[in-house]
Amino acid sequence: MRELCVSLIALLCFFCPTSINAASPFANEPVKVSGAAESLNQAPVKATIKSESSLKKIRVGGYNIAHARGENTGGLNEVGKPSKLKGIARLVKNNRLDIIGFTEIASGDLRVLFKNQPKFIAEYLGFQHVYAQNLKRGLFGKMATQGNAIVSRFPIVAHKNHNLFRADEKNEQRSCLEATIDLGAPGKIKLLVAHLSLKQEEATRQVEQIWEIVEKSELPVILCGDFNSRPKSERIKWLSERMKDASANLNTTFKNLPDVKIDYLFTYGPWKYATSKVTGFDLDYSDHGLLYNDFWLLKGQSAR
Repeated sequence: MRELCVSLIALLCFFCPTSINAASPFANEPVKVSGAAESLNQAPVKATIKSESSLKKIRVGGYNIAHARGENTGGLNEVGKPSKLKGIARLVKNNRLDIIGFTEIASGDLRVLFKNQPKFIAEYLGFQHVYAQNLKRGLFGKMATQGNAIVSRFPIVAHKNHNLFRADEKNEQRSCLEATIDLGAPGKIKLLVAHLSLKQEEATRQVEQIWEIVEKSELPVILCGDFNSRPKSERIKWLSERMKDASANLNTTFKNLPDVKIDYLFTYGPWKYATSKVTGFDLDYSDHGLLYNDFWLLKGQSAR
């Protein structure tokens, strides 16, 4: 049985060298340290504002876990490791997150040894979860799958998946998963997690689509995810004019490379927030870090 699994995984690595295994689009770009960053570990530990009795604090994060394969890519490196998946769940727990949006996460296929990753993390934390699949390949869709997930300490009362624009049906489907989460006394919020295309034309249109979803919301919104776009890209600057970038203090979220920030936390509505942190690079669970921040929702105010 073990030999059969190894053979099937080898076939997976041979027949599925698609964008789910692709290198970062930034690999060939010059890397420079921004003037505001003295080091790669520039995210301070302490929050810049203090919680008030009239506000409810929640800790929200986004994490591209690369299906728990670790930082290395290609061949058998693409196989998701149960030990790394457990480490990811432990990392989230140790950092006391309340809500997490995951990208590049799988619900049970050969590549991840048939582990339902969102369910495992949610059960480890004692949280609720929702999952939406973006793609499936090989062996009746069981060779390799990928999607977005939201895991929450608070009740998830509704959710919807939005397929995003792609210029060609052959291109990888990307999506934005939307969840309505009930915080109790402060009310309900929207949490969106998105994973955008590596192709600039598609990513630009996808950002516009996400903004259309956000703009229609009657509830306060937090948007997280892997945008595959740096802060100085036109689409990120465009979105930052409409939403607040609660992760603006950071300059890296990918492989701890300076000026390679491609993961974000945006807000829309009556939010206060602290200073974002990114952690986990040294643990080799993924090529991305766990990005998170503390948020305070102002009472009695809608998103508008």
